[in-house]
Amino acid sequence: MAGWDLKKGELQLVPIRDDQLWARFNFVFSDASAKRNSYKFGLIKSILDNLLNCTIEDDKFVLFYHDIFAKFTECYWNLVLKYHLRQMRPDGKSQYSKIEQILWQAQIDFQIPEQIPFNSLNAILQETIIAQVQRECRKYVIGALYSDLEGIVYGFDKKEKYLVLHPTAYQFLMKYKMELERLNYYAWAKFLETVNDDSLLVRLLNKLELASPQRKNLDIYRQVLYQEFEAHYCFYCGKKLTGTSHVDHFIPWSFVKEDKLWNFVLSCPSCNNGKSNKLPARMFVEVMEERNSHVVLRSDFSRNQFASYRQGLISHLWQYARNAGFQVYKTDLD
Repeated sequence: MAGWDLKKGELQLVPIRDDQLWARFNFVFSDASAKRNSYKFGLIKSILDNLLNCTIEDDKFVLFYHDIFAKFTECYWNLVLKYHLRQMRPDGKSQYSKIEQILWQAQIDFQIPEQIPFNSLNAILQETIIAQVQRECRKYVIGALYSDLEGIVYGFDKKEKYLVLHPTAYQFLMKYKMELERLNYYAWAKFLETVNDDSLLVRLLNKLELASPQRKNLDIYRQVLYQEFEAHYCFYCGKKLTGTSHVDHFIPWSFVKEDKLWNFVLSCPSCNNGKSNKLPARMFVEVMEERNSHVVLRSDFSRNQFASYRQGLISHLWQYARNAGFQVYKTDLD
């Protein structure tokens, strides 16, 4: 049976090595992997962007379809409706894929003006569109990518609400997140060049990056950090926050691509601007781990933000990001 037609795919819980995983992903990126549309690339990107939303249940790394396809939908909303990039090779029946048709129809049905970002739509409308995209991708895309990866990265059952990542594959995805993302973008762009007019291909890699979920306003977290962590001093230099305080991603957003309370600190403008897209010094990792392990979460919002957090995660992310080439920010305390 063809991969796209599978109803379920068993996770191959066998010992696997990094070179085996690289071989499977390189196969997906190559022309040898059958692709009528771009959605294998979109699914890989959405899985990478959701790694921090994994929950561990009975030693299984569980990733819910809704989380995956929320980011998948936002990405394709921009590619299709903002940049007008076609996503499928004509098959004799249609020039456009079902996902493209879903997004265009939503724009028409709900009278959404062009250039409106997906995250600017009201929550109910977003959920309606995500559900339609998820339904289509669960039918075809999940199984197709599973087959290309030979079942060693994830397992799935279309009757369930989630897929299950192989523990070793999860570590591999975290370890090589940046490299996989770059290779995926390159292969994705190469495919799009075959199905789009040259006029649409200007700055194509930039369009792919900008189509992904972007940073959001962090003001909502400032008061939560005051209340939950009693953060009245700059996390990095220790000076009292008397004026404007900045909400800072402890592990840079460009690596985690997530806004999570357990990864936020308050800092003074000077430290925040100096740190920018760098990692904090290693000595702050233990402080951060200690803070997160002893915080008393008082609100449902905060508890939801910590749902996928586990002890040691900050330390692992710091090392993964360091290995990916992120520089370390030095303060006067170092």
